[in-house]
Amino acid sequence: MKKTLIVFLLIMVAVSLAGCTTTPAAGQETARDTIRAHYAYNTDWSPGLGCYQKVSGYAFNAGNTTVENVALNLNLVSVPTGTIRDSRSVFIGTMGAGQSVTFEMVLDGECTQDYRIDGTIVK
Repeated sequence: MKKTLIVFLLIMVAVSLAGCTTTPAAGQETARDTIRAHYAYNTDWSPGLGCYQKVSGYAFNAGNTTVENVALNLNLVSVPTGTIRDSRSVFIGTMGAGQSVTFEMVLDGECTQDYRIDGTIVK
């Protein structure tokens, strides 16, 4: 009975972790006028969230003037189908000349899918 329970638990752990491992992605950039953003993401798994993409990066104002109402939209896109699985916005606000702001967020995915992150600056 104990051996059966142990085997069952090992199978459950293997199934819950299958298809989702931590994989780092190369950095990506997006820009609009003088606002630039650099971000990177990796796939991760947790018991509470399941599989997700953790995105972190920074936005900066490369111009000589202040820009107001800056936001960054990030979409979790399925590579095979091109459909958006999850989307989030980061409101950055007013950015002075040369100012940089960091951000971090989580986008919800599925363990069996291959995703990319597409970013767009809105102002």
